Amino acid sequence: MNAYDIMQEWDLESGREARSAQELDAQVPAILAGEDYEQWKARLEAGDVKAIIHGLKSWGLPVGPLKPFEVDAAIETAERAQHGTV
Repeated sequence: MNAYDIMQEWDLESGREARSAQELDAQVPAILAGEDYEQWKARLEAGDVKAIIHGLKSWGLPVGPLKPFEVDAAIETAERAQHGTV
């Protein structure tokens, strides 16, 4: 998942139509309050918690527990179920 995928998901979660990569590049830097956009995108893709929280707040979304290991565990469990190892 790249930074654009994440931002487009946030668009949908916040009730707006998902913007294209070009639209995001043109509009998002202004809402990041001076943070370097390219660095922020790289940190977002790397799963940096501060970058994610900054983005969620910028989109007006609630900041909840960030536990990607739970998602990974669910995927792993689903894959094991497909292979009959659960």
